[in-house]
Amino acid sequence: MKKLTLLLFIIFSSVLLMSCSGSVKNPNEDICQPGKTDGVYICEKRYTSYFDTVISLKVYYDKAATYDIDQVYEEFEELSLKYHQYFDKYNAYDDVVNLNTINNSSGPTTVDKELFDAIKFAKDNEDIVVIDGSSLFNIALHPVLMVWHNTRNSVACDSFIEFGVDYCPVPTIELEGVTFNTDPDDIILDETNLTVSFAKENMGIDLGGFAKGYFSELIIEHFKDLDMNYILNLGNSNVYANGTNLDKSDGLYYIALTTPFSVQPGDYYAVVKLSNGLNLVSSGNYQRYFKNVNDLEDETIYHHIIDPRTNYPGGEATSITILYNDGAIGDILSTAIYLMTVEEGLEFVNDTPGLEALWYLDEENVVMSDNFADYLMEPIN
Repeated sequence: MKKLTLLLFIIFSSVLLMSCSGSVKNPNEDICQPGKTDGVYICEKRYTSYFDTVISLKVYYDKAATYDIDQVYEEFEELSLKYHQYFDKYNAYDDVVNLNTINNSSGPTTVDKELFDAIKFAKDNEDIVVIDGSSLFNIALHPVLMVWHNTRNSVACDSFIEFGVDYCPVPTIELEGVTFNTDPDDIILDETNLTVSFAKENMGIDLGGFAKGYFSELIIEHFKDLDMNYILNLGNSNVYANGTNLDKSDGLYYIALTTPFSVQPGDYYAVVKLSNGLNLVSSGNYQRYFKNVNDLEDETIYHHIIDPRTNYPGGEATSITILYNDGAIGDILSTAIYLMTVEEGLEFVNDTPGLEALWYLDEENVVMSDNFADYLMEPIN
């Protein structure tokens, strides 16, 4: 009897200890790993097929979670595929009307409401940053962007001159003296019939300047009722923090800023602290770029951020990182501010409530708005 009593006591004590320790069953052992904090699992899936980059959703799961983690990732991938196809201007898909369809149509194109809403949002915010009468965010810049896209993919490019760098001919002939129809006011939206058309020939729409930021806002809206703690990372250029980091005592999320042009994988120059509802958005010249194959002494970086005022790559800094509470607007602002001079951008950011920015000029020089330093884990050396 004493042995039985002792055995029951041990079993009861074990159950009690398990319940008191806050132990939680791993929701999916394939994608979830125990965190440093007892009872917390960190779940993450990465995807390489959407938005021409690597995207991920990292969820911090504990005993308070009432959602199905597998269902979360299933819905996330469904939305990723849907909007990747909508925003793809290069490829057609069966039973999908997307930007490629619109840009290759000779008349009004009927689209799904989701795509219509995205285009309308972009048009409604086309004048968010205007310098000397020119909008720095222009979704009608497609014809010019195609010139640069075709150049980067030309057979005339040489990838053997310098390791990791393409050398291509600068498309001067294709740009100089050419009139492009790039006025966004010539994009005609019929909200009643959900059609998109153009007032002039040879026009097109490109949503690359805000697509990932807009998509992040859609994900936020989709999961808003789940009380879920997560980091949404879209290609390291758009990062959103939701809820609390359950694996950190301060509840903050820590995001490293990649050192541009570094040959060391994972090299970073700063770590930013993100709290609930904050977006980190970066733009820079160090990812998709080439140098002049016809002038090897030319050190100009011909990158993918094209200035609508010149039809050539713009910007003074190597990269810019902004903090803002709206991912879609933040994406627009990031591109537009990058195209300003640093002096213009600094004045604009400091005059805009809730907006902070950091300009990385080179490994020895960074410029920050008034309060950006408050978000750094430690000062930048």
